Amino acid sequence: MADFNKCIKIILKNEGGYVWNPDDTGGETNYGISKKQYPNLDIKNLTKNEATEIYRKDYWDKIQGDKINDRKLALNIFDCSVNCGIRRTVKMIQGVCFVCEDGKLGPQTLKAINSKNSYVTRLEFERRRIKFYMAIARRKSQRQFLYSWIKRTLEV
Repeated sequence: MADFNKCIKIILKNEGGYVWNPDDTGGETNYGISKKQYPNLDIKNLTKNEATEIYRKDYWDKIQGDKINDRKLALNIFDCSVNCGIRRTVKMIQGVCFVCEDGKLGPQTLKAINSKNSYVTRLEFERRRIKFYMAIARRKSQRQFLYSWIKRTLEV
């Protein structure tokens, strides 16, 4: 089973600290928490503990990370949710698992995730992630992020 406390360390490392890159569609971010997603938060002064709680409540719990048997797959789904959004991520994994792509991670999706060969599922999920990032990188302003997105996908 996946462990949030182990996974969050990797997410926080991937996301880094405070950044305000004008080309980042999320705008001002800290620990990967964006002003676009959380307009009422003081992003610049966000603490690591506050970010961790946001990630637990708004990402990990929604993807049911604790119920995914394969730790690496759970981490990859978690990381993709943080980077691409939960609905898009769930649709990606649903497509990999051949279940209805409704963007909601319910019991049927969870059962499918845990019943498939996790290595093969993880590889196909990574392929879909990279394909999505390649599509985003067609926009010139987003190309600067492509290498880190792909590296992140393959390292989690």
